[in-house]
Amino acid sequence: MPVLVGLSSPLVWLHCDSRTRLNKFTALSEAILEADDAVGVILSYPPGCAAPVELPRRLALSCAADAPGLVRKLAEHTRIAAALVAARTLPGDMIAQWARCGTRIFVADVSMPRVAGRWSLAPWHTRRVLNRLAHVFLASERVQDTWAAAGLHNDRISVIGTLSQAPLALRCNEAERDALAEALRHRTIWLAVGVPPGEEDLIVALQQEALRESHRLVLILHPNDPMRGPDLHARMSRHFNTALRSRDDPITAETQVYIADTEGERGLWYRLAVACYLGGSFTDGSTYSPMEAAGLGCAIVHGPEGGRYGDAFDLLTERRATRRLTRPDALGRMLRAVLRPDQAAEMAHRGWQIVSEGAEATETLVAALLDACKEQG
Repeated sequence: MPVLVGLSSPLVWLHCDSRTRLNKFTALSEAILEADDAVGVILSYPPGCAAPVELPRRLALSCAADAPGLVRKLAEHTRIAAALVAARTLPGDMIAQWARCGTRIFVADVSMPRVAGRWSLAPWHTRRVLNRLAHVFLASERVQDTWAAAGLHNDRISVIGTLSQAPLALRCNEAERDALAEALRHRTIWLAVGVPPGEEDLIVALQQEALRESHRLVLILHPNDPMRGPDLHARMSRHFNTALRSRDDPITAETQVYIADTEGERGLWYRLAVACYLGGSFTDGSTYSPMEAAGLGCAIVHGPEGGRYGDAFDLLTERRATRRLTRPDALGRMLRAVLRPDQAAEMAHRGWQIVSEGAEATETLVAALLDACKEQG
């Protein structure tokens, strides 16, 4: 059985069936944990999806065949107050097991009332499963009649729009932000975030090329492994005037590269930069979600490898909120274009619109799930 040490009770269980929905539920789980520090979250997802980053009070599980059995075992040790399902086919057996445990069950991000389970072929099975649901949250009014025709009363249906893939806005120390903004005033800043060792040569070449056009340009270089900070400083110092964050090096008028080798400060770097390159997108896949940068007004350029965040990259690229490149040698030219104030502002606005579209749906779901926890408290 999964280890429950450190999980709060009551629990909210989020269950999904795809990578896109996992990204949405990962962001939703962070909003739940932020909103109530007495609640824990179980996040279950299909095998083959990359596991979310570990967080206190959140247990992430790759949920394979015996999902109803898993519900039963966990319910013996903790109280599952609420469950939210987002799946193309609703897991009838899991829903039945939650109902036996007294869990309030919700559905979101699902278009059609399809149901799986041992009795899925029986004509009464769908209606029986729907009767166990507390509420269904739909993205569009177009499918509301379909759910009503399947047996769900209209007072248990709400249209809330599409759930966002955007994580919570990363925080930053405002005093640090003000101090760095003052040290870097009147200078254009770009960020390379989550850069793996295999892309360091690319970043060196980009900064050398960019400085030929704008000698006051500053690069904030954030390695995907902060422990590489001192080695990166030694390497970058051969080409640029370089400062190291972990050593509290001062930023001067001559600083060309600032190595941000600390944990938990990405929110600060996104806020300072006009544009960013998302590291890993020309090698093994982006280290971080592009929604982080989009939500904080940073224009984005990236390669073709989105990794676990491929769907988020696709959405932002489709809406022209990022610039995707297939060849590293085109990155310098694109970066210079994106650093132009009008271009950066337009891309940042489009990114912010996408991030904000799902905010209302997220708030609605967080409120419903936490209300269910309080009702059962």
